[in-house]
Amino acid sequence: MDRASVSLHRLLNRRETTRLLENFCLLLPQATIALIENDGRVFVETGCPSTDQDARLSDYALPFHIANETIGTLVIKGPELNRAEREAAIHSLHHSLTLLLSRALENRSLAQETLERYREINLLYNIGETINTCLDSDKIPHLVLKEAARIIHADAGAVLLRDQEDMLVIRSHFAPPELEETFHAIISPHFDHITHDQAHILTSDQLTDQPTPVGAISWAPFKTQEQVLGGILLARTKAKPVFTAGDEKLLVALATQAAIAIENAGLFADVKRQRDAIGAMKNQMDNIFASIASGVVTIDDEGLITTLNKAAERILTLKAENTIGQPYVKILPRLGRKIISLINVVKRKEEPVRGYELEIKLPDRGKVVLRLHISPLKDSFQKTSGVTIVLNDLTERRQLEQQVQQVRETFERYVVPGVVEQLLSDPSRVQLGGVQQDVSVLFADLRNFSAFSEKLEPEAVVEVLNQHLTLAVEAVLAEEGMLDKFIGDAIMAVFNAPLPQPNHTLRTVRAALTMQQTINKLHTRLPPTEQLSFGVGIATGQVVVGNIGSPTIHDYTAIGDSVNMAWRLHKHAGPGQILLNETAYKRVQRHVIVKELGLIPLKGHSRPDLVFEVLSLQR
Repeated sequence: MDRASVSLHRLLNRRETTRLLENFCLLLPQATIALIENDGRVFVETGCPSTDQDARLSDYALPFHIANETIGTLVIKGPELNRAEREAAIHSLHHSLTLLLSRALENRSLAQETLERYREINLLYNIGETINTCLDSDKIPHLVLKEAARIIHADAGAVLLRDQEDMLVIRSHFAPPELEETFHAIISPHFDHITHDQAHILTSDQLTDQPTPVGAISWAPFKTQEQVLGGILLARTKAKPVFTAGDEKLLVALATQAAIAIENAGLFADVKRQRDAIGAMKNQMDNIFASIASGVVTIDDEGLITTLNKAAERILTLKAENTIGQPYVKILPRLGRKIISLINVVKRKEEPVRGYELEIKLPDRGKVVLRLHISPLKDSFQKTSGVTIVLNDLTERRQLEQQVQQVRETFERYVVPGVVEQLLSDPSRVQLGGVQQDVSVLFADLRNFSAFSEKLEPEAVVEVLNQHLTLAVEAVLAEEGMLDKFIGDAIMAVFNAPLPQPNHTLRTVRAALTMQQTINKLHTRLPPTEQLSFGVGIATGQVVVGNIGSPTIHDYTAIGDSVNMAWRLHKHAGPGQILLNETAYKRVQRHVIVKELGLIPLKGHSRPDLVFEVLSLQR
């Protein structure tokens, strides 16, 4: 603990201490009792000084000695009456205050220790996230060593991993020139310790009999449930303190995180190799059937499926890798029982069945309409060696309904129903990909939310947060804006997308003003502790908008410099402020009253940007 920061006013409650001294004054009439800080300042003083000019006065000054430290002094001035009783009362008061100070100091020490543990856990958590998000096995050793040197002071260090021949090799290290040669010479004999021992701290006399500048070495192994992958080693010179148990504990925690990251990187590499092999096979099949729009399924004379092209995968909602080599009697009943009979007829009569239509319900697609052509599969000698099934999907209406459903699922959460209906008239507007478009972007973030959330139970925090966010969303939707996403206690909204809005910047400003007004009304019903305010940033400019992601998982969103500008502006805005970039201001300058804030440096921009604060709409 930093004793320089320990004082009476940090350990005692002034009001409660005053009340205690006043009670003791009843035992010490005509006396003044004071608690004096080490710097001479009076912390608390109470009592009634004697008015008897002839009374003999006496002073008592009793310092508080706690944990070999002096923390203030008890000073009592008053007439010297009933000396024995007064001394008993004085020492009783001094003893009581000493106990209070000791307990307060213990609580303070416990709180500081708890804070240190929290910081340590938080630090290790952040380090774990940094390391475990890396899947490059070549970069992980450097990251691990870098993070180790950041949290544990060391003059040199190394990360050792096993190679393909099960030999330990140094994959990353650092050392000053004067330690380079000595460091390698000292650690080499101890490679085996890293592979099977627990963490250790060795001093110089345990390391070598020869003179060495290295004072101590600390290491921890990279252990998984099945094996030891290697280890991390740190060294200090003799001029530095020996590693502590706390250092060792941190190093072990870091080594545990590193072992997980290294193992995950290896698994990721294996999965990638398998995926590449499957991809090569899939590409070959795709090339063979690239020109065939219909689904093709071939069955050999043993009744096993030998081919399933991409169109057939889509139509039948099957995967080639799970289907090829399987008996058709196991896979194709999903087309109805009659399909098995038709295949048997074609095999027996060696005559095709053409134009057979059926309506079925597939597990993953629902109701579909298919037209099948089933023909004998002939080899080069015109001998029947199986059956070929060609499938044509006639479910155009279903496909259109799927597109409509995609539009609904994409936008019903973001825009008002009227905008959804306009999009449904042309579902092709929301295909995967993006286009350049002029938009207005709004970010709104609740100020001081982190500090607020620490004071309430999680359920109460969520309730207050949802109250504020609901009003923000309603303000955006009222102006037909698109709610892009929630970001913790913030929202992002985009105007002029997906449908054009000629006055989109003004709509954005109106939404922001409505948001602030409704929040102010909400505050009249909330206690002061639950009253939060939005800081809002608005920027207008060119961005890329569209479905960003993969065909199966994607979001309709906007990306570009104007999005970043709106983000930076809202970060700069104070509670209740609405900030505009220059482009947005020029679009609405005839409609709003603003205050020019001048050129403000924003993160990521080499030059300051002209920023305006919206005060209200023009009357």
